[in-house]
Amino acid sequence: MDTIPLRLSERQVRARLRALILKDRRVHCQWCDSHKVKYLEKEDRYHCKKCRRKTSLFASTWFRSIKIPLVLFINILVAWINGYQVSVAAATLATSEVTIRRYYRLFRLHVAKEEAFEPQMCVQVDEAYFGQFKKQANYFHGIKKYKVVDKVCVAGIACPSTRKLFARVIRSVPKGAEIREMIREKVPPKVRVYADGSYIYTTLRTTHTIIQQTHDLGFHNAWFIESCWSWMKRKLFKMYHHFDRRYAEEYVAELTWRFNNRKSSKNPWDILRNSL
Repeated sequence: MDTIPLRLSERQVRARLRALILKDRRVHCQWCDSHKVKYLEKEDRYHCKKCRRKTSLFASTWFRSIKIPLVLFINILVAWINGYQVSVAAATLATSEVTIRRYYRLFRLHVAKEEAFEPQMCVQVDEAYFGQFKKQANYFHGIKKYKVVDKVCVAGIACPSTRKLFARVIRSVPKGAEIREMIREKVPPKVRVYADGSYIYTTLRTTHTIIQQTHDLGFHNAWFIESCWSWMKRKLFKMYHHFDRRYAEEYVAELTWRFNNRKSSKNPWDILRNSL
């Protein structure tokens, strides 16, 4: 696991980002695609001699949103990849939590991309509830209770053969029709579907071979997706504690991407290359 802060200079980081963006090509104008450009060192921009407009190295990428030093940007990326809590990353990098949250969301939108889900043999389907909770104390009985608020329904399809997960936020009420449509969209008819005894999956028999049991007897048929929910909730609580309903799709996409790439390389340069 990479440590932060990384011992790199601003020039070294810019050189690596330049190599990732250009990919052994020459700098060209984003307006007229001409290669007759001149670098303006004071402005850190390029001037096109053909159309006489100015452009930058990051103009055509999502790096154009970077408003901080590049060394700090890479260090925040390393912290996000390794799952640092927001407050811990802010204290380690000597910056504000607002900056950390802003760039964590930038990585969430551009780095955590949805991958192709190709199930084999069988899948396990289930739904879970994510969100925030508030602690309330019942002083009359001397015990503490937790009041659940703003929970979001997340439906998931997990394949034990490929060790991959597909998850989606369910907004509709009732949620059964949307979950069944998602399963028919992502799971081929020849793949067996294991589910619990919920009413949501009863009508799937018209298109899929579904194996259902009650909640008490069906845990051995849903062990993998239950472990997926446990992993995602533990990661969510460690990094963000909770999320709001407005940004539910973003956080679920990040958690799904993290789970599917949990054994992949955590090299920040490889991850940036794949995001371009």
